[in-house]
Amino acid sequence: MQAHARPNTVCPMKTLAVVLGVLVVLGGGTVVLVNQFGGWNTLIGKAWAITYEVTTQPAAAAPVQVEFTENPDRNKKESPHVISKAAAAPFTSEVIINAGEKAEITATPGGDQVLTCRILLDGVKELASATAAPGQKVSCTTVTST
Repeated sequence: MQAHARPNTVCPMKTLAVVLGVLVVLGGGTVVLVNQFGGWNTLIGKAWAITYEVTTQPAAAAPVQVEFTENPDRNKKESPHVISKAAAAPFTSEVIINAGEKAEITATPGGDQVLTCRILLDGVKELASATAAPGQKVSCTTVTST
């Protein structure tokens, strides 16, 4: 007489326990690695969409000298670069500023115009504004939240 062999079965609860254990180890390891490299903001590049504006009163025939900061790559955590150029007023530029960095624009008139600058978040929310005396430089500065 042949002995009956036991069927080969896997306990679903043991399998579930092993799978959950592996997921916990992988998840914990991921958190440790991300923190070693500066956190999620550094890895995924948290950044803000900033709009700079400069207007003149009266309208300027000569260009306005403008300097502003921007991050060329939202995915790299680095200090903003300064861009300098002569531009016609009204001047508008949309840039990216990484989280926790300074957004700044400065403009110098070509004559006795009154300059006004603004820094907008997502083109809507005003973060900073200033108006200078006639013929004087104007500057707006803010730091993006982290």
